Formats: sequence, C-alpha cells, structure tokens
Amino acid sequence: MQQIKTTNRLKKTGPPIHQATIPALLPVQRWTLSNGLPVVAMGGVEAPVLRVEMIWNAGRPFEPRPLLAGPTNDLLAEGTRQHSAAELESFFEQFGTRLVLPDLMDTGNLALATIHRRMDEVLPVMAEVIAEPAFDEASFKRFLRRRKQRLREGLSDNDTLAYRLITEAVFGSEHPYGYNGYPDLYDSLQIEDIRAFHQSHFHAGNGTLLVIGNINEAVKRSLENTFGQLPAGPAAMVNTPLASAVQPTTIQLHRPKAQQSMIRRGRRGVHIQHPDYPGLVVLDTIFGGYFGSRLMKNIREEKGYTYGIESDLDTYRLDGSFGVSADVANENLENVRREIDLEARKLRQDLIPDQELNMVRAYLGGSISMELDGPFGHAFRYRSAIIKDYEPIDFLARLEDTIHHITASELRELAERYLSPGDDWEIIVGGGDKIEGARSLTLEQVSRPLGETT
Repeated sequence: MQQIKTTNRLKKTGPPIHQATIPALLPVQRWTLSNGLPVVAMGGVEAPVLRVEMIWNAGRPFEPRPLLAGPTNDLLAEGTRQHSAAELESFFEQFGTRLVLPDLMDTGNLALATIHRRMDEVLPVMAEVIAEPAFDEASFKRFLRRRKQRLREGLSDNDTLAYRLITEAVFGSEHPYGYNGYPDLYDSLQIEDIRAFHQSHFHAGNGTLLVIGNINEAVKRSLENTFGQLPAGPAAMVNTPLASAVQPTTIQLHRPKAQQSMIRRGRRGVHIQHPDYPGLVVLDTIFGGYFGSRLMKNIREEKGYTYGIESDLDTYRLDGSFGVSADVANENLENVRREIDLEARKLRQDLIPDQELNMVRAYLGGSISMELDGPFGHAFRYRSAIIKDYEPIDFLARLEDTIHHITASELRELAERYLSPGDDWEIIVGGGDKIEGARSLTLEQVSRPLGETT
C-alpha cells in the first residue's frame, strides 16, 4: 500500500529534480616551441593517440579586406610546393587520417588526428602544408568556380538566403560577421592576395598549437621537430569594426512558389565576456534553447504550427547575436510570429515559476557536464577560449554559479533588455503572405549587399 501511495504521488508531482555539479576544467600543460609558437596541451588520454590543431588569428576580424580569411584557409589543403592535393589526400589516407579545415569566423584552423607510431610521418607533412602551400593559379581558379557554384545554389535555397540576410542585417554588410560573398567579391580576389594574407597571418608568431591525447617526451620532441620549425612573424592586429546605426526592421523576400516560410530574428551585442552572458544562457534555454522550451511547447507541441523552432546565442570574439529561427508552413506564418511575440512578452512581464527554472538548471548542468566527459571534452573548452579569446576556467565557474543561483527576477530583467520589441531584425523568406510594413526584396536584390538595395 505504501508503494502505491508513493507511486501516485510521483505521478502528480514528478520525480525530484537533481542539480548536476559542473566539474572544474582539468589543467593543461603550456610551453613554447623554439620558434615562439605557444602550445596548449591536454593530456590524460591512455591510448597512444594525438590530435593536433593549429589555430591562427587569421579569421574575418583580421582581414585587411573582405573575403581573404576563408579562401586562404581552404586553399591550404590544395597542394604544396612538393605535393599535389591528390597526393596529400592519398598520403594521409594510408595512415587512416586526413586534414581537417574547420570553418570558423574568428580564426584560421588546420587539424589532424594520428597515433604515436605514425606521428613522425604525418606531422612533418602537416607542417609542410602550413609552411609551403602551393597557392597555384590552377587550384585558385578551381576554388573560385566551386565557390561561385555554391553561391548560385545558395541563392536558390530559402534557408541559406534567410541566414545570409539575417547576419547581414544584424551586423551590417561591412562587418566581418555580417558581410556575404557575392560574385563581384570573388571576381576581385587575386591569388597574390591569398599569398600575402597567408604570409602575414599563418605563421608561428600569430597562432597557438592545441594538442590533445597521450602527451609524453616523444610527442614533445616530435612537435618541436615539426611545428617548432615553422616560420615566425609579428602577431596580427584586429580590425575593429564599426557598429551599424541602422534601425532594425522586418525584411521580406517573397517567393510565391515556396511551400515554407523561414523566420529569422536577431540582434547583436551579446559578447561572451559580457556580465550578462551567463544569465542569457539560462534565459535562452527557457525561451527556445532546448526541447522543453517555451517556444517549443507552445508553437510546436500545443499548436502544431511548426516542426522546429528555437532560440540561440551565437558568440564570436568581437560580438555575438541572440535570435529565433523557425521554418513554418506559409499559412502559419502570422500565427507563429504572433506567438513568438507572446512568449517574449511573458518573459518580460512574469516571473518564471520555480519548477520550470529548476528544470532548466538541471538540464544545463547535466548537458554541460556531459560535454566535459573526458580530456577531449575539457580540451574543446580550451579550444573555444583560444578561438574567442577568453579565460576558460573562471568563465566556466561563473557560468555554473549563474545557472544554480540566478533568480526569476534577474531573468525578467534580462528579458526586458534582450527580448524588448523593436530591437530585433526580422527576416522572412518564403511563400507566406506579404507582411504589412515589411521592407520587400526581390531575388535579384539579394545578389548584392542590403545597403545597396534601397
């Protein structure tokens, strides 16, 4: 009988919510190679494996002109002075590995994973790719053809169009996080620009080597014999972008034949080192950041207006954004826009109930703890800190403290600042009805920056 009563009570109240304790970051080893290249190494892996990644301050904030960082990083793997791209691919494949070129806004990156037994064979060739890229005219022209083809395909895809428009609207068409690639930008790019940017940015004096795995003296010698021999130079300086003063509005690209409409909303000014950021992680999760969020419960589960809707925080080294995205049937466009506004208004006006807030605390504590499962998880927190230029140990401690102790009143104050009406850009792409008061664009107009389409 006691068991039946306990079970009935659990059905009414649910099981107790347990708050996970986020573990502190494991320490890293730090040293400097003979050429001045700093090394950040996370050991503790028992298997004789190694992941190495060069991270250069060579992303968009460091460009002297747009569209240099990404192409330079991508072209690293298109052959060296000694080996063609096909030969490089074949070489790494025989050892069960490959070069990885992460596509990031703030940094240029090149990564590779190997085992100890093969590191003295594969790491020198990775260093060759860094120090002696071919950057020949034929590879460059092939790259431009591929990029232009991808651009043509992207300009026919609603989701890609919505992403391009929202980032350009939020940050501005001249901002490193806001500009888009256009045909004239690609046409103006020269192989000499790529070579010059590589020489000034992809060297030991402008980067960090991140190493994860089983770290011993043999590994350190191998790193010195390869990456320690890379050329050095002066550190690159950030080109600080100017803030856009344009008033946010709604922009609609009407495509009558599209069955869906894409809604993208966003605002800038969310820096990862800002005091508000840890609280915004909690607010974002409640609003639309996980499956049990308010946007998901209302718009997906209760009303069935869309299969997927979410809010998200995107952070970079110099700035960040907070926004909402949803893909909806055309007939539900206005309903979804209205319900997004409703949920934002509730967060601005009402206190979040304890049960809901405790559930989100538990979710965040558990999900972050899972990310930190093992040395690789801890190392990737350091990787994020290198890329975005912040101190990871204190940051994680502040985040945990906020998750466990932020109050409903503090979250309401954050909502008043970051979910206030009129501060978001809104992009609508698709076949939904035209929105009153929205700035209307044609497909031809989105083939050039927004500022040129007025």
